[in-house]
Amino acid sequence: MEKMTRRSVLASGIGIAAMNGFLIGLAGAEETSPQEKCWKYVRISPQKAAQRVYDTFGDNGCMYGAFKGALLEYADTIADTDPQTAAAVKAIPFTAFRAGRSGFAKLKQLCGAVAGSVMFFSCFVEDFADVCKLTDQLGQYAAETSLPEFIPEKDEYPDFRKVVAHGLTCKEMGGAWMKGATEEQKKIVGERCKRHAASIMGKAVELLNEYYAE
Repeated sequence: MEKMTRRSVLASGIGIAAMNGFLIGLAGAEETSPQEKCWKYVRISPQKAAQRVYDTFGDNGCMYGAFKGALLEYADTIADTDPQTAAAVKAIPFTAFRAGRSGFAKLKQLCGAVAGSVMFFSCFVEDFADVCKLTDQLGQYAAETSLPEFIPEKDEYPDFRKVVAHGLTCKEMGGAWMKGATEEQKKIVGERCKRHAASIMGKAVELLNEYYAE
């Protein structure tokens, strides 16, 4: 399982190269200045974060939807206790993360929801080795779980189609869902993307809560 996950990630090519820049900047190297330190994590609800991802998804893809939704939920959680950080979070130009759409600018490489979730880890976890450990756990979940498992508060599509992708690229994950889908199901593939991103970010928040509970 671990080897499969890592092969899938390494196969992501340019997607991984792009991620490296984000992760190094967010998680921080030895030269990181005090201004570049990670934010203090405050436990948030995985279900609420997932619902926020679903509600704010928009048209900019899974990385944008996952990263924005979870950070806005975090910002609202700390708004009363740390309004300065909350304002800084909400001021992020989230449109920059549309770059992850369709596996990084339609390259069909690393899943944008996975990428956005790893960046979310990196906002709060100083040790890059720990970011990698969390990413490995998330990768195993994303590749081997029947997705999307998230169910929105107002579920217009009961018994929504779920599949196991056995991979982490947009091509593998989206393709696995589309394969065997009926023509009617294919018409709501956008709903699949929203639920997919919400599912993965919900798991990411769960893993981060466990990380800070140790």
